[in-house]
Formats: sequence, C-alpha cells, structure tokens
Amino acid sequence: MKKGLKILYAILALGLVFILGWRGMPRVWPRIKQSIVYPMFPQLQPSPAPTPEPYVPHSTASFDDVIAAGDSVIYYFYKDYCPWCRELEPLTAGLPKHINLPDGTESAVKLICLNKVEEEPLRIITEYYESHDIAEEQRYVPAIVIGERYLFAGEEIIGQLMDALVSGEGLNTPLLNGAERVAAD
Repeated sequence: MKKGLKILYAILALGLVFILGWRGMPRVWPRIKQSIVYPMFPQLQPSPAPTPEPYVPHSTASFDDVIAAGDSVIYYFYKDYCPWCRELEPLTAGLPKHINLPDGTESAVKLICLNKVEEEPLRIITEYYESHDIAEEQRYVPAIVIGERYLFAGEEIIGQLMDALVSGEGLNTPLLNGAERVAAD
C-alpha cells in the first residue's frame, strides 16, 4: 500500500511538472518538497549546516587599556564571521609579546582587536576611515592600523606587518580611543 502511494505521488509530481512547465517549478518545488517529498522520504531532507563558532582573534590588549609611550600598538579590524580574518589568526596570534627596536630598546606589542560587527567598534572604525580618507573599496576586513599605515587584506598585512612592527612604526600608532600615551616609568 505504501509503495503504491509513493508511486502515485511521484506520478502526480511529474504531472505538475508538465502542467506548470519548467518555469513554474522553481516557485512550486520548495512547497512540494516540504509537504510531499520530505514527509515521505525523510532521508532526502538536507541536514542543517553547522554554524561555525564566532571568530575571536587573539588579543594582547583591550581598547581602553593604558598605553605606554614605548608600546607598539596594532589595531586589528575584523568581523567574527569573516573567513579571511580566520586565515590571519596564525599571524596575529603569533605576534611576539615584545620586540627589539632598531635603536636597541624593547617595546611591548599591544594588539587591539575591534570587531566591526559590534556597534561601538564600528563607530570607532568608521571615524578612522573618515579621518584618514580610506577609500571605500578598502573599508572591509581584515585590516590593520600600525603607525600611519593602513594595511588592507591578507596579502598586504602578511607582507608588511612584521616589517612595520620591527621598524618601530607601532610606536606612532594613533590611539583610536582619544587617549594619550603615558610616559614609561
């Protein structure tokens, strides 16, 4: 009996294809699948795609931390669902805690991550874009601010970040929270 019903439904579905034509099927087929096909053949129902965990990059400082004059600051603009940001994780997580600058001094490396999905970081990032005349086509993530450099996209970040950090450009990164660097003790 069940086999006969399945055959009957299959014939009716094919009949609909001929009646509606191929043009009407895209509108009707999703409803047919939900009401006829999936109840009869549950194994055909697609399993829901797993939702990836939100990306949270490794950060060595927070936005409101006090920054010393001798600290090298890097701002990292990202989105928690950005696959290209995830690809940069080995680089950002592998940054040294301290670097030796060309003048022989040691500088603490402060990586401050701003999630462009959150309201307050987005406001700060937008202010940075506008005050530094960042082109519209470069207002995406991932992006890095170090010194006066704005590094956009993986290739540019990978190619230039360490050179900028080692040369001491992080000492000149403007603090986006409007604070001043404090003198080192």
